[in-house]
Amino acid sequence: MAEPLVSVHLLTYNHVKFIRQSVESVLAQKTTFPFEVIIGDDCSTDGTSAIVDEYAARYPHLVRVVRGEKNGGPQPNSIRILENCRGKYMAALEGDDYWTDPYKLQKQADFMEAHPDFSICFTNTRVEFFDGDGEPYLLNQNLEKDVFELKDLIGEKEIWFMGTATLFYTMSSIFPVQPWFPKTKSGDIPMIMLAARHGKIKFLPDVTAAYRRHAAGASNTDHKDDAVFLENRIMMYSNLNRDTGYQFNYLFKRNLGGWYYLLLNSRQLKDKYFKRLGVAYQYINLMYPDIPHLKEVIRDHIVPAWVMDASRWVRWKLGLIRKED
Repeated sequence: MAEPLVSVHLLTYNHVKFIRQSVESVLAQKTTFPFEVIIGDDCSTDGTSAIVDEYAARYPHLVRVVRGEKNGGPQPNSIRILENCRGKYMAALEGDDYWTDPYKLQKQADFMEAHPDFSICFTNTRVEFFDGDGEPYLLNQNLEKDVFELKDLIGEKEIWFMGTATLFYTMSSIFPVQPWFPKTKSGDIPMIMLAARHGKIKFLPDVTAAYRRHAAGASNTDHKDDAVFLENRIMMYSNLNRDTGYQFNYLFKRNLGGWYYLLLNSRQLKDKYFKRLGVAYQYINLMYPDIPHLKEVIRDHIVPAWVMDASRWVRWKLGLIRKED
């Protein structure tokens, strides 16, 4: 069998409701080149494992299943898949999403083969609500351009506009992965940024995939008031800043400042004054000299509560404020 041009990176864990449609959408691809499907099953417990093993038995020259001895989480699972990919390109898919265009791989491979200065391309995707909580919509309806660079991905607030199920990379730009990658709670964001060091990013307007939103989806494990999640993001973006040679240090500093601001207000730090004080220092240092929320940070996190109470009492005694104020 000829070496595959494209490796399909299909990551799954407990997707028994969705995995057949996901795999079938890959098998329906029409291409002029060979491709392979590497399914990373992270030791599912709901029947997913039996389904993917069934496909591997039915299509032994096309589908392979890889898994560890125990559940390890999305990033170790992703790395395991990458270690088994043989293609020049990698197309990403998760087991609760699926492709809607049988020519998806062909379109993306054709573009990348013709444009070697690009390391990533992605397409439009339809967002669906499995639990019936909203109407479907297209993720990318108003992009202002169709070519992006690394600097376009770094903002004070996190930037995400590429559906996972549409991502198509050059393997050389994403593997081997950085040593810190297995510890991140995000897979797409660091992989896209690291790949963007090696080439531009192209948006193809075709709608080729469906991205499902549901209660068990990975995006619903992101909690902006959780210190563990926020510290993980700080670790991730700090490493990305270093691994991009501090070329965009100003942008990364603004980004990190935003995460430290959220960390100040996390539920774990609510009653920990001295830890908040250290976080406040990091926030001010990163954002200086243009520091949003400065008065709020000084009032709520730097000046001790008893000082604020004493100041209020003095102002009341002097008649400067009413007691109820």
